Amino acid sequence: MLGAPGTEAPGVPEGSYKVNLFAVVLCLLIAYVLNTGMKNAARFETTLVYLKVAVVALVVIVGAFHIDTDNYNPFFPFGISGALTGAATVFFAVFGYDAMSTAAEESKDSQKHMPKAIIYSLAVSMVLYVPACLVLTGMVNYRDVDAESAFATAFADVGLPALGIIISVGAILGITTVLFTFLLGAARVGYSMSRDGLLPQWFAKTHPVKHVPSRITWVLGIASAIIAGFLPIAEAAELTNIGILLAFVVVCVAVIMLRYKQPDLPRTFRTPGMPVVPIIGVIFSIWLITFLTPETWLRFAVWFVIGLIVYLTYSKRHSVMERQPRR
Repeated sequence: MLGAPGTEAPGVPEGSYKVNLFAVVLCLLIAYVLNTGMKNAARFETTLVYLKVAVVALVVIVGAFHIDTDNYNPFFPFGISGALTGAATVFFAVFGYDAMSTAAEESKDSQKHMPKAIIYSLAVSMVLYVPACLVLTGMVNYRDVDAESAFATAFADVGLPALGIIISVGAILGITTVLFTFLLGAARVGYSMSRDGLLPQWFAKTHPVKHVPSRITWVLGIASAIIAGFLPIAEAAELTNIGILLAFVVVCVAVIMLRYKQPDLPRTFRTPGMPVVPIIGVIFSIWLITFLTPETWLRFAVWFVIGLIVYLTYSKRHSVMERQPRR
């Protein structure tokens, strides 16, 4: 497992074990920002998102003048199965919209604004990213796309190296915003689990001034830094994808079961088209999972067993719901 070129210590021979130092620092920086309080963190994220959207718009507008339509033939070079494999591989990007819901408790009038925010974010991303992909595959034949720096290399090849540098900066901003959302969502999930007794109460401790779950945020930030520093990005992404997809399956099934088993349970948010929408979610999630590699399934199975052991040995006995009297 090698880190990014140039991140190793001076004098280390080529081919030696490396650490992606930039990824480590970035993960720790995001953990620090999240611990400064939600208002400061939100301002930081909003600024980066505006800059990222501006870069994507620049890519689409300028790149459109350098499209060679011959590059679109064939439009599906690897067939529909190849497109679905790609969708399953980059599915972790969708987790950002789901992670938004974990901040509902810290949002004003979340019942009104949270569903709209998720839907609007999906729509804006589709409007921006689909044209960006069309521009890239129109500028460069799919066989020649640089996997390391696709957009920057494409613009450099058409005589716009300066724009390629700007795009590289935009890519870093994009990674930062995604990491911010991931770490925010994971910290809130960990906080909720510890508050409900599924994890030790130590993780539920909030900062006395900033009122954020600082302990779990730093734990996850350090864990993310270790993974990002030592694990190849492709393997980390696929492992994230299968976890998210199976989590979606569990959520969709839980929505259906709760609706029929506890119909009188107070519901802050309602699911339209019950039970059709959750069933569609289950089917599509499982379908995408089948396109992931067997190695990803094996790694997930190991992590699943570890999680199951934690649940059976600790979480089940300490769960707040488990200790409540049965009705």
